[in-house]
Amino acid sequence: MGKIVMGAVVAVLATVMAWPVSAHPVSRFQACTVAVPGGCESIAAAFIFGDTVIVNGRARPKHADREALVLRKRPHGSVFRVVGAVTVNDRGRMRLEWATDSGDAVQDAPYRFRFRIRGHGVSTPTEAHVLFGE
Repeated sequence: MGKIVMGAVVAVLATVMAWPVSAHPVSRFQACTVAVPGGCESIAAAFIFGDTVIVNGRARPKHADREALVLRKRPHGSVFRVVGAVTVNDRGRMRLEWATDSGDAVQDAPYRFRFRIRGHGVSTPTEAHVLFGE
């Protein structure tokens, strides 16, 4: 009997302790490389190597003070990999700045970015072309 009760207590504690992590799923979560007044467009942006690519994100509900992982998929790549982490601000926004160099330039395919808040969701993807020049 003691083992059954102890097992039930552990199961209840595991459920209660896991609840806050997934309690507030993100209902709207987007990333963009093109900012427009009052919004964020998830369309591809073009940069010349040496430029700083700025990737913005927005989460609703806000999830303030949480850490968002920054995921990037290389041109012609098949896997998003973690390239950094940012803090979600009190307005539910995230920002990554990536200083590019000549080794980042790929003429025929974009980099893809997403934000992920562990246990809460992944943003829509956005794209950034890093080019050699015109």
